[in-house]
Amino acid sequence: MKAEILQSQMAQGRLTDAGEFPKVVLIDTVSFCNLACSMCVHPEMTREKGVMSWKLFTKIIDEVADEDKNVRVWMVFFGEPFILKNRNPSIFDMIRYSKDKGLTDVVTNTNANLMDEDASRRLIESGLDAIYIGIDAFSPESYAKIRVKGDYEGTVKNIQYLLQLKEELKSDKPDVFVQFVEMDINAHEKEAFISFWSDKGAKVKIRPKVSWAGLIEAPNLVLGEEDRWPCYWAMQTMSITDQGKVVTCAVDLDARFVAGDVNNSTLKEVWNGKLKELRIIHQQNRFAELPEICRNCKDWQSARADYYSTAEPSK
Repeated sequence: MKAEILQSQMAQGRLTDAGEFPKVVLIDTVSFCNLACSMCVHPEMTREKGVMSWKLFTKIIDEVADEDKNVRVWMVFFGEPFILKNRNPSIFDMIRYSKDKGLTDVVTNTNANLMDEDASRRLIESGLDAIYIGIDAFSPESYAKIRVKGDYEGTVKNIQYLLQLKEELKSDKPDVFVQFVEMDINAHEKEAFISFWSDKGAKVKIRPKVSWAGLIEAPNLVLGEEDRWPCYWAMQTMSITDQGKVVTCAVDLDARFVAGDVNNSTLKEVWNGKLKELRIIHQQNRFAELPEICRNCKDWQSARADYYSTAEPSK
């Protein structure tokens, strides 16, 4: 069955100021990863790798629940959540705590290399609303070049098991998205990727490459300053490192600009402090006045994605 496009999520449609509280909160529950992907600067991260404390995590979740239970909360953004699958508390405990607090949109992203059968079952039991799985290839050869240190066959098997288990348990959660970052190296595999995974019952997310605020080459970022618009990540999202530092956005890997610390401030205070100043500058197109990491970044044009799915996935 041919996959149909569900949504084309353009940046321009999400550029209004979120107001008094962010629409999306990204929590760096673990700041390290088991892969060394070619389009990611994570292997060169200079800040200390770590795991967020339970005390800090629950402080963040409690405030989000008090402010707006419909805020989208990401369980990770720089690291790999399944590194925490056997810890105490585990990533599943974190998800369950968030759901027990009444949050309606708890999500995570992963490379799925560590997502074994037990993890898939616990993931469903935790109540996670959606999972985004980065694959970026439709052949072992392309995968090996992109998802360095990863296991293509094992990853495909893990995802198919999660989809099968959802069906066996008659569970509508989590929504399973497989992601393909479109680049020169894999563009020829995009249509096959969409067809294969949508037919398996997953939703497919196709998105452009980011430069990680200029740390790697991203030739797809072709627009100049005269075409610049406010950045979606700046306008609506808050990114918190494992140590509680609030940074500019989800591509500020090394926390080069710190807007505040939620160990000793509320999320709302930080959101309406230095981050608000950045939002005002964006809204007024005064981009030359932004902090260096933001001023010279071209990733504002990458905040978009296309989503595909089939109406009736085959068995």
